[in-house]
Amino acid sequence: MSKMGCFPFAKVVMVLFNLLILVSGLTLLVMAIWASVDGASHLQILGPFSSQSMRHVNVAHFYMAIGALLVLLAFLGCCGAHKGSKCLLLTFFSIILIIVIAEVAAAVVTLAYSSFAKRILCAYASHAVLTEPCNATTTEGCFEQILQSLTEHANIVGAIAAGVAILEIAALMVSMYFYCHMDKRVS
Repeated sequence: MSKMGCFPFAKVVMVLFNLLILVSGLTLLVMAIWASVDGASHLQILGPFSSQSMRHVNVAHFYMAIGALLVLLAFLGCCGAHKGSKCLLLTFFSIILIIVIAEVAAAVVTLAYSSFAKRILCAYASHAVLTEPCNATTTEGCFEQILQSLTEHANIVGAIAAGVAILEIAALMVSMYFYCHMDKRVS
């Protein structure tokens, strides 16, 4: 397949990536509305983290910010691909690249300083779990339940993060291909 023959395929892949990003962003916006309207039922889904301390974290604002960023990102990618705007494609690429770098940095810090992160969580949890008692009779027992839950779900979170990272790297490659070959395309 010639380089010109790959361009329509890259355009379809770009639209599919951005459709996935758009659906993710809209899902987070719907969750933000749900958390704003009925925060109590939303917090029940969080399981062991639905303690009184989580009520201080405004999850709806977090969902709304990330959802809006994803919708904007999808808009940049789709418009850049459809209109042939190098500026929009470069902005899309840059935002995805910043996100990937931040994710890699967070993963490295988490792995390198896991014992430090555990001490911080312990310091926070000792204050947070005194707002609502757990099934265990001591704070340490409650903290151990939280750590066990995090450990049990670490593989799932890691697998999801790896899948997202692969999609992000693919989106970076496709958008850069699209950017580099835009002037060479056959209309």
